[in-house]
Amino acid sequence: MSFIKRLGYYLCGLSVGLIFLFFLFNGKRTQCNYSPSARVKSDIKKKGWVFEKDFYPIQDTLQWFARTTVDFSKSKIGTDSCNVYVMEIDSKLFLVKKCKDTAYFSH
Repeated sequence: MSFIKRLGYYLCGLSVGLIFLFFLFNGKRTQCNYSPSARVKSDIKKKGWVFEKDFYPIQDTLQWFARTTVDFSKSKIGTDSCNVYVMEIDSKLFLVKKCKDTAYFSH
């Protein structure tokens, strides 16, 4: 089989596969979160947010939250009820208590 025929079969298979993937994932908000910090932040985004009285985030809360990092060494993970994560933004620390349906933000 010549190189041109093999290349043609390859390109046909590739195009069919790409079309299949396009229709399979069309309209879905599929994300791949590989790092533990990204998975925690993604899970917190899906929950209802409750802020402490003196806790004032920046106007655009989602952009503000995207810039945070999770400090797992200071976090309390694996408790029975809610995990408490220590998060940092601009060298300021705050706590996020992640429960089943709600995430509570405090200083």
